[in-house]
Amino acid sequence: MKKIISSLLLILIVLAPISVVSAEVDLSGKIKKEIYAAPEELLVDILNPYVTDAVQKEHGDNVTWRLERVKKITLMVDHTGSESKRWYEVSLTITTTNPDIKGNLPELGTITFYIDPKTYFGSSEVERKNINDVTVELKDYIHQFGTNDKK
Repeated sequence: MKKIISSLLLILIVLAPISVVSAEVDLSGKIKKEIYAAPEELLVDILNPYVTDAVQKEHGDNVTWRLERVKKITLMVDHTGSESKRWYEVSLTITTTNPDIKGNLPELGTITFYIDPKTYFGSSEVERKNINDVTVELKDYIHQFGTNDKK
């Protein structure tokens, strides 16, 4: 009886699908995979050069950063002027490290950006054709803890 159960278990293991990731191989031998990505990953990929620029201005060129989390995304609407204004404020928590400083500890900080997408929830009234038309500006950089500054 044990041999039959062991044999069935072995057959199930061999015949069962081993991977849950979808992959295709084309004729050149290259692999195409479909992997889940969170919306925050797209946002951070788009903001990557702006974060890098802010970190380098704040800490120097050799400092590297890593995303900890998207802290907050806020839609701001201002109806106080003659024309309404809309923009997003996006806050990211990051960790920075400087490989040039021996014994350097990671520093935690929050960077907030002002983003004007030139649309409002995909409004068709605005004819933005290019992502380059989106305005991204650094609003604030807050050092939370772990500063290595020797000033």
